[in-house]
Amino acid sequence: MLTPDNLAHEIRVFVFRYTDGRPDFLLLRRHPRAENELGPVRGPVELSEHLRDAVLREVREETGLVRPSHLIDLEHQSKLVIGDAGVIQWEFGYQAPCEDTVACIRPGPQVVETCWLPFEHAFQELPSPQDRSALIRLQLLLQAG
Repeated sequence: MLTPDNLAHEIRVFVFRYTDGRPDFLLLRRHPRAENELGPVRGPVELSEHLRDAVLREVREETGLVRPSHLIDLEHQSKLVIGDAGVIQWEFGYQAPCEDTVACIRPGPQVVETCWLPFEHAFQELPSPQDRSALIRLQLLLQAG
């Protein structure tokens, strides 16, 4: 049975930038390379930490970006349950604050690869149905303006 003691919280953040009027999405691969697929910034929400603070901390640690131009709560979470433990994953979009985002990205020590991809390619690279759904939600929000 799930209780607050065996339920963790995690954030998943899609960092994006605009190139020629369309969004590109930053995907990361963590160490060890062979065991990790490309995906969004992700990490735990610390005890008594607000979700926004966890987003800012994880993006800073994994990309070097300090402050978003725009932070979007995708207002969706997914729950993964394995036996008596579970994780709630909260989804966000994070607009990179600088025009030359390639120069702005300073991967953290756990990141072995970063790549900016247009929606179609980012969607194809994501192995997780939850991440694909989150990327679609973000893309639709960005198109709606």
